[in-house]
Parts: sequence; C-alpha cells; structure tokens
Amino acid sequence: MAEGKKSFMFYCDWIDTFKSLSKDDSFELFLHLLEYVNDTNPTSKNPVVNAVFPIIRNQLKRDLKKWETKAEKNRQNALKRW
Repeated sequence: MAEGKKSFMFYCDWIDTFKSLSKDDSFELFLHLLEYVNDTNPTSKNPVVNAVFPIIRNQLKRDLKKWETKAEKNRQNALKRW
C-alpha cells in the first residue's frame, strides 16, 4: 500500500462476498487481502481468490488515492501555517 500507512478500510458489505465462499476460500481470500495491504505481492492458484480479489483490490486502490490526496492537502495546509 503506501509508505507509512498502518491501516486500511475493511467494508462491512464485504461480508456477503466472504459468506458466499466456502470457509477455506474465505480464509484464503482474507489472508490474500492481508498480504496485499502489507505489500508482500501475494499470488494465488485459487481461481476463486483470483476472481474475487480484484474487486476488493480496486476499492483499496481508490481508498489509497483518496488518502494520498487528503494527506497532501494536509501537508500543504500545515506549510501555509508555518
């Protein structure tokens, strides 16, 4: 994800996705997600994870862009004050 970023948004409506999968696939998807946000560049041979994860990844990328924009705006505002 981003340098220095220690958290991410986990959306409540993802429960439908996780519940629709088998327990094994849900667990593998969850671990894949955690590996992704910790910058370990995960890969999976599981076709279910490969089909579902891009939807989650795209949301995380949109969130990251919002966070970076907000962080930059806050930096600029702090510089104006000082």
